[in-house]
Amino acid sequence: MRLELLGVSKRYARIDDLTLTIEGERAVALVGESGSGKSTLARLISLLEKPDAGEIRFDGVSLTGLRGAKRRALRGNIQLILQNAAAALDPRVRVGKSIAEPLRNLTRLSAAEISARVNEICARVSLSPELLRRLPHELSGGQQKRVCFARGLVTHPGFVVFDEVTSGLDPALRERVLEFIVGLKAESLRSFLFITHDMDAALRVADRVLVMKSGAIVEDSIVSGGRAELRHEYARLLLEKAWS
Repeated sequence: MRLELLGVSKRYARIDDLTLTIEGERAVALVGESGSGKSTLARLISLLEKPDAGEIRFDGVSLTGLRGAKRRALRGNIQLILQNAAAALDPRVRVGKSIAEPLRNLTRLSAAEISARVNEICARVSLSPELLRRLPHELSGGQQKRVCFARGLVTHPGFVVFDEVTSGLDPALRERVLEFIVGLKAESLRSFLFITHDMDAALRVADRVLVMKSGAIVEDSIVSGGRAELRHEYARLLLEKAWS
């Protein structure tokens, strides 16, 4: 897996001439405070927005200007899992149908194949089959998170972007979500970008940590044993804040 951002700019997010390569790492964390440009970068990578300038490539294929079947195939291979599970789910659509939606929109699987894939991914995220018939508001916050994980993983993506998925959670649920992501990393998830404002969470899940400030990457360090040699003052400040 190789993700390249070459001179990428997005004016409203103050991302200017950003160049970055993520290659082969199982897990990369992107850390920064609100307004730093993290979520905009997630949307650019996930094909939900286009850069004002520059180019994004995935495994040598330019994401710029993709249309039709090629765009659908690549969207199935790059999935975004959002912070607010309740807001990410259509309140009128039952859980099973919501999980299956990416398969219906981005693949040519038969109805039987889609059903089998949904059941498979629900077992993987420990989501009980009876919950598939419910509406989102009938689920707990933790169950809604699992639905979003299932929806994001159901296409068997090569790259997943987790955008602030632990933000705003109570400590117990935060811990369960982090344990789940670490388990995915150990079992089967090939590569992902974990976006967070929490340096402690980043060091828990990542093999490499990037720190973003005002649209620019100011820190790029390897993580070993839950620790990283953070050189930039802002990165060390985020670590101190996480541990305070």
